[in-house]
Amino acid sequence: MTLFETILFIVFFFSLQPSASVEIYRVSCGNQLVRFPFRLSNQPDRCGYPRFNLSCKDQAQTVLSLPFSGEFNVVHIDYLFQNIWLNDPDHCTPKRLLHGLNLSSTPFDLLYPRSFTFFNCSAAASTQLHQAKYISCLSGTNFYVVALPAARLDSSASLSTSCLEIATVLVPFSWTGWSNLGNGLMLTWNEPNCLRCENGAGNCMFKSETGLDVGCSVGFTNGLSRHAKYGIMFGAGIPVLFIVGLVIYLRNKVEEDYNNRHPNQPELLSTTPRLDASVKGLDGQTIEAYPVTLLGESRRLPRPNDNTCPICLSEYQAKEMIRTIPDCEHYFHAVCIDEWLKLNAACPLCRNTPQTLAPIVSSSS
Repeated sequence: MTLFETILFIVFFFSLQPSASVEIYRVSCGNQLVRFPFRLSNQPDRCGYPRFNLSCKDQAQTVLSLPFSGEFNVVHIDYLFQNIWLNDPDHCTPKRLLHGLNLSSTPFDLLYPRSFTFFNCSAAASTQLHQAKYISCLSGTNFYVVALPAARLDSSASLSTSCLEIATVLVPFSWTGWSNLGNGLMLTWNEPNCLRCENGAGNCMFKSETGLDVGCSVGFTNGLSRHAKYGIMFGAGIPVLFIVGLVIYLRNKVEEDYNNRHPNQPELLSTTPRLDASVKGLDGQTIEAYPVTLLGESRRLPRPNDNTCPICLSEYQAKEMIRTIPDCEHYFHAVCIDEWLKLNAACPLCRNTPQTLAPIVSSSS
């Protein structure tokens, strides 16, 4: 590559960077990372997509307010699969569902919705409840509230003799995954569609200062003004141009001198190995070198509050293997993070790419 070609390449590279008007903000509320398409209420409008507003209570709890259904605590946001896990502040999500979960005027839909019929049963019906899901937050001393998939009502006709039907509502859970009906609910969104960008470890954002078109970029800004960013770009770009140009010039001179003195030899540096920029994931040997921990019966974790795998959203259980990314110390189910790392070397939570490996196998009691 000649000096002129190098200069053209660098100028072209700077021209491809997102314009200074396109801002990518990342903030945190407690343990929850908030970024596009979401924004906190105290951030500028262009930090997030319309109707993706969140609030932060006491700098610790992220809250989503649905126009017709009230406030929900945000447990986790899965930007990769565009899902959000919510929890009722009063820890009784079924009660909120029975009062009517109205998602109109929101960008969200129920994830895997199924129809469930709720029953109020007398204490004498307890022997007939083996097929139903018991809802403790709605039950009392002398009665039980249970829920059954609407499709199973025919096989549970005996409930009608001692149970009173309350209502049939849509529930955003699969039957097998709804182990505790008071835990929360999952919603999903389709617009803006950032799936391809997130899968490539990029940052989804607005393409310009106006309009709702979204694009994909790398890196994030700390809120510098346009003039400051232009100053940094040109202030750093001119020395970089000079240094790169000098290196190319010296390289070409050395190669030319070598070729003149050794006309019958292969050209110098012609066989220099190059990195394959298309490789984004890690190989199996590298993944296996990441530390793993076998959870004991006490399920003791490095951070007790992080007791849910951010990828599959399931709580860690005894005798499960968790794998930790060394540099950032975020951990996940081994089976979940292994599949992720095969496609993408970056941590799905913080987007950092680990630089060191520490092969450790441990066991928690």
